[in-house]
Amino acid sequence: MENLENEHTYDNGFHPKEVHLKENYKFYNQNVFFRLFSVIVIYLSAFFIFLFRKPLWGYKITGKKNLKGIKGAITISNHVLQQDAFCTVPGMLPRKLYVTMLETNLGFPVVSQYLRIVGAVPIPRDKRLFIRFLKDTKEIINKGRFVHIYPEAALKPYCDHIRSFKQGAFHIAYQADAPIIPMVFTFHKPKGIYFYKKKPCIHLNILEPYYPDKSLPKKEAIEKMNIELFNQMSTYFNNNSDYKK
Repeated sequence: MENLENEHTYDNGFHPKEVHLKENYKFYNQNVFFRLFSVIVIYLSAFFIFLFRKPLWGYKITGKKNLKGIKGAITISNHVLQQDAFCTVPGMLPRKLYVTMLETNLGFPVVSQYLRIVGAVPIPRDKRLFIRFLKDTKEIINKGRFVHIYPEAALKPYCDHIRSFKQGAFHIAYQADAPIIPMVFTFHKPKGIYFYKKKPCIHLNILEPYYPDKSLPKKEAIEKMNIELFNQMSTYFNNNSDYKK
C-alpha cells in the first residue's frame, strides 16, 4: 500500500510535452543577472500570494524562528497541494529556496519558464545527469542555499496522513553534512471569517532543524533520519491537523 501511495498517479488534466535535458544543463543557475531577475519575480509572487492565499486558503505559517541562524539546508514537507511550492518559497524569504520537481514538469510552456525563474530544479532521469544533479545540489547547499525535496515523491492532494519517505533527501543531507528542516502542511476546519470555505484552511508549520548523525555509517545514518523524521512529522500532523486518517 505504501508503495502505491508514492507513485505519480495524480492527473490534473494538463499533460506536458516530452523533455530531454542537455548534457550541460544548469540545475542551479548562478548567473548574476538571472539571480537578480529571480529575486524580483519571487518577491512579486510573494506579494500576490500574500494578497490571495490568506483570504482564499486561510494560509498561515508558523515556526519561522526555527530558521534562525541556519545557512544551507535541506527542507522537506508532505506533498499535498498542487501549489505547495508557491506556499513554501515565500515562506522562506529572505532566504533563497530551490524546489526540486519532476523533469517532465519542464514540458509545460510558459509555466515551466516561470518555475525555473523562481527556483524549481528538475530531477533528471538520465543517470549521468542525476549524478551531477546530486553533486551540484551538495555544492549549492554548502554555499548557504536551501533546497526543498518532497520525500513522499508523489503529489496526493489533501492527503490525510504522512506517507512513507524515499531516501534521496537524507542521502544529500548526509553528503553535504547539512541540517534537514522538516515542514508539515496541516489542514484546519474553516471557522470565523473563513465560514464560506468548503476546503480546509492550510497551515505550513516549520519544525526544528534535524542534524544527520555523522558518527554512524552512511547507510545507518540515512535509515535513522528516515525513521525519526517520518515519526516526528507524522506525530505533528496527527496532533495538529483537523483532517487526519
